[in-house]
Amino acid sequence: MGKFRTAHILAAVLLFASTASALSFSPCGSARECEDYPDSINASRLPETLRTTLQQKLDSDTGLVFWGLQENYEALAIVKYRDGQIHSWSHENITKEQEKNFFAWYNAMDKASRSKLDSVPENLKRTYIDANDQTLYALVKADYVIKKTYDRKTRTWNTPPQGEQFLTRYYLVHDGPVLEVNPPKLQVNISLENVHSQLERIFFEDGHSRIIEENEFKSLDSLLKKEGYYLPNHYLLEVSKDMSPIYKQRIADALGNGDRDAIRRNMAALDSFLVYADGKFFFSRPGPLTCPTKQLMNAYLRTFEDGLDCMENSYMTEPENVIFALLQDSLRAMNKSGELEKEIARLNSGDRAFWRILVTMLEIDDREKRNDVVTANVDSIKKIDQRDFIINRFYKGMGVSWNIQMGMGGGFSFGLGDAHEFFPSEGTFNVTLEFFPNKIGGGYNGRILSSKNFDENKFQSIYLLDLYAGYRTFSLSHLENRIYVGPTLLFSDLMEKDNQESLKSHFGVGFHLGTAFDFYFTKYRQNGQLRLGLRLLASISNYYTDVVKGSNGGMLSLSLTPLLQYYQMRATKYGEN
Repeated sequence: MGKFRTAHILAAVLLFASTASALSFSPCGSARECEDYPDSINASRLPETLRTTLQQKLDSDTGLVFWGLQENYEALAIVKYRDGQIHSWSHENITKEQEKNFFAWYNAMDKASRSKLDSVPENLKRTYIDANDQTLYALVKADYVIKKTYDRKTRTWNTPPQGEQFLTRYYLVHDGPVLEVNPPKLQVNISLENVHSQLERIFFEDGHSRIIEENEFKSLDSLLKKEGYYLPNHYLLEVSKDMSPIYKQRIADALGNGDRDAIRRNMAALDSFLVYADGKFFFSRPGPLTCPTKQLMNAYLRTFEDGLDCMENSYMTEPENVIFALLQDSLRAMNKSGELEKEIARLNSGDRAFWRILVTMLEIDDREKRNDVVTANVDSIKKIDQRDFIINRFYKGMGVSWNIQMGMGGGFSFGLGDAHEFFPSEGTFNVTLEFFPNKIGGGYNGRILSSKNFDENKFQSIYLLDLYAGYRTFSLSHLENRIYVGPTLLFSDLMEKDNQESLKSHFGVGFHLGTAFDFYFTKYRQNGQLRLGLRLLASISNYYTDVVKGSNGGMLSLSLTPLLQYYQMRATKYGEN
């Protein structure tokens, strides 16, 4: 190393640029799709007394009617309840008069609500108080862009005059529970003053239409007589009682008593209630048993229906957590006694595999062990839906998203052809840096060599820089293999002993290929980022320099390099690495 002319050791830096696409996630395919869904829900919930077609509304309305969009919606003052506390806020742009009127309106509304509390049954009073955390009072400002105005005399739509394309309206908004005392009941005030911006509608002073884009507006007659296209800004709805927690509690009690008949009765009652609940309003959302619970229940009741139509993406709440825990304990006991296996044995081979995996998973929490069970058994399942369900539910694979390897080590290089005369077996110093976004990556490996003396006190020093593209052929828990190919940059100097100046220099470009086996002391871990290892690298590259008699040939190199790997993991599907 000391003999090598330091001026010729280049600082080789490779910039690995990765281009990332900024993808914005949206649960809907478009803004309209997102807005159409709540529009449909509100239209289906409208009381019969408020249902009207757009044509009926146009005929009866006496205020300004226009087709356009709500460009901006801004709260100037808010009062809301959270965790039993009242929170109020005023915008800096609100006027003193607006603020005074808003809080006077809120105080009157609040006083009227509280005055009813002592006149209703205790359970209704408690429900109202619990629902108060969903109460909002607000003064809002809405700005509109007017594209067409409606002339009710001629029933025509006209372009507004210059300077009249913009409109501002103010609304007092109350969103939340409303108590009635004669007869006692709980209702909810639904407010729809705020709609998605940049989506055209017909706006009235007290409501608006569903979305009517320009191409639909051109053929408006086809929509005017359709039901559900007019939505009032706010309306009252009856709040229904959510019976699903009650039925679930009864199921849990019956399960604790081992009463399968009572379980079936309450399961049927829950299903009937959910059919009734469709389209009704609840402060707590009714829900069926979730997918894991329903499937364990089917095994416990010995029906062995796979239940793949259950609500996979829903979440458990009390008392379903109790039901799930009791089912797990019961099925473990049935499995241990052999009772469950006798029942499963009656099924066809594909269904047997499906249910055996489900039952086995009751005893396994470790991710890798679950993956092993899936890998060993899932191909025995014949039904595609069952197979996909098992894979998606229980297989949680982890693969390498990207990694960086860096290291410094040593080895030997052997000259081939003319190079063998000067480098029969020479020790080398190696520096490695590489980046693999997935299986394919790249990097560089630098090697420094000094030849034996020749021609009295002269020797040759070379620096080989291998720039390469690489491919990771396999990745095991502690061992990986990569193959490389790319150009080799060769910097050679003819040096004289005890003289730091080069007598003659040469730069050339060659070609190399190689393979590396990386042995790591630890496995990839889901929450890990670093691990240490050793790399055994073998490579061959061609060699040519005119500093020594125009010699040529090649270099065969073997090296052992301590490695530091920085990595990041990603979720993988079944069958992926």
